Amino acid sequence: MSQAISEVGKGVKRARRIWLLLSSTSLLVVFGLAFVMLLMVVIIAGNDDTEAVSQEVSAINISPEVERYRLLVEVACRENGIPECIDVILAMIMQESGGSVPDVMQSSESMGLPPNTISDPAVSIQAGVKYFAAGYKRALAEGKKNPKETAIQGYNFGAGFIPFAIKNDGGWTAENAVEFARIQSHGQKRVGGNRDGQWAYGDQLYVQHVMVYLQANTGATDGKIVGGAGSVTVEKAISTGSTIVGKSPYVWGGGRSQSDINRHRFDCSSFVRWCYATAGVELGPLSSTTTDTLVKKGKSISAKDMKRGDLVFFDTYKVNGHVGIYLGDGNFINDNSSHGVWIDSMDNVYWKSTFKGVVRRVTE
Repeated sequence: MSQAISEVGKGVKRARRIWLLLSSTSLLVVFGLAFVMLLMVVIIAGNDDTEAVSQEVSAINISPEVERYRLLVEVACRENGIPECIDVILAMIMQESGGSVPDVMQSSESMGLPPNTISDPAVSIQAGVKYFAAGYKRALAEGKKNPKETAIQGYNFGAGFIPFAIKNDGGWTAENAVEFARIQSHGQKRVGGNRDGQWAYGDQLYVQHVMVYLQANTGATDGKIVGGAGSVTVEKAISTGSTIVGKSPYVWGGGRSQSDINRHRFDCSSFVRWCYATAGVELGPLSSTTTDTLVKKGKSISAKDMKRGDLVFFDTYKVNGHVGIYLGDGNFINDNSSHGVWIDSMDNVYWKSTFKGVVRRVTE
């Protein structure tokens, strides 16, 4: 074990020194940290081999518990030649642990160790980034599409997924992730829910889960959240909801008392109300907000013009019986009876058949 950790521990001491700087609030340390960051920039700028490429994604839903590891992640990413993946790694930490355990990237198994053997976040990050980087570089060199997604799914499934995805589709697709799990599970389905997919192998939705914490970025705004006036409100609402994806069961009639809110017990309409209430937008009384009341809020928007933050309604058990918050790119966050709080695609057969174009914009 000690030998395995030492192999991935290159740079850990230096990273830990930076970590200690980051943990202090003294004025001296602030200046010291600024100097270290400046030194890193100078070194990186002078080294063509580690020149950063334009980032394609920007982390928006990273908790403070995970955000505090950003500098450690940056050091590890640059050492492994993948500076463009810093936010991706942070999003993976959100999915793997939320920063709640020392093995923040759940890297022990990638080193052939029992789960949660690693007791140092710096070692976990070094090991996890090294493993991810190997898959990512292979996906870049041999694949034709989705290199980040291919490497992300490979981090969960194991390195064998990467050549499988490249051979079959040129890289990750949602479909080949499911097929790989079916093969690896020998057709055995899960019992007791399918939050991670129906087959009893890994998380077939790992890419989608990680992407909850990321937002597409055209590069025109240097990664800043855009969307016009009110975008900060929308992002706050979405960020709030994203913190409990996969962690909050659906409860019919839930979310209409402070006790339920504290315990994250919602149904679809109370979940939407809670998200926007945390962002300062009141969509109705705590005890009586429903899909019937929400569909009258704000203004009606054509489905072709909907944007991030709009409320989308579905004819489930009744007309406008379900509601969620549109995220963009055909996805929406919602609380449903199958998965609880979840990210779903509007192209899913069920949601596509029940969406009749009802969209309401509740904030600008």
